[in-house]
Amino acid sequence: MRKIFLLLSFLFAFIAGTTAQVWLELGAKGMMGMTGFYNKNIVNDSRHDSQFGLGLSVGGVAAINIGEYHGLNFEVLSATHHQSMSYRNDDGVNNTINIEWQSIDAYLMYRWYRDNGAFVEAGPKITYVNEAQQSFGTNWSKVNDKYASRYTSLAVGVGGFVTTSQVLTIKTGIRAEYALTDLISDQGRMEGYPAYYTTFDTYQETRPFRAGFYMELTFGVGGIAKSMCGSRGMIWGTGYN
Repeated sequence: MRKIFLLLSFLFAFIAGTTAQVWLELGAKGMMGMTGFYNKNIVNDSRHDSQFGLGLSVGGVAAINIGEYHGLNFEVLSATHHQSMSYRNDDGVNNTINIEWQSIDAYLMYRWYRDNGAFVEAGPKITYVNEAQQSFGTNWSKVNDKYASRYTSLAVGVGGFVTTSQVLTIKTGIRAEYALTDLISDQGRMEGYPAYYTTFDTYQETRPFRAGFYMELTFGVGGIAKSMCGSRGMIWGTGYN
């Protein structure tokens, strides 16, 4: 998190010195899509079959826009994640495994806008895991200590404007994310999670992923623009019109 604050400080210093129009938007965001994780041992194991889960995210967004083509989104979302698997024992019996975790996800996304309103985005995400639980068959248990308290992901996406006005802006897009660090804690690794019920020759990291659709609703708070005479003053609204 300290690195993010340092990056934000650098960006704010850059914004303060830029001659481009700068404005701020605040609003809400919702996301829905496919979630799960990748573990090489599980994927290559013929006894396992995996199914993707449905994840939801909702929270707030602050958008800093610099000129017509550049933007920076800082998002904090409350999120759910789900992964389902089935495992066949040596006797041929199938057992269902479900892993669910709830988190607070913090994004810092750079956006590049085109003249037609479309944009591409990329940036880091830090996931803070609040609660994790796992089932084997019908038996559920909390496994917070088996799973990492946080992990880092890379997120990329594309989107565009649905509608804009001097006050209100609606944007939609699709976003894909893949973790750069392990979902399993040190204790979980020693106990063989997430597949503690079997053994593998080597340990492989568990990397969460996410892909889905989002909608973003923001309100223009105001900003700073440079006039024809060279002076800088406040503007109100989104700055898109």
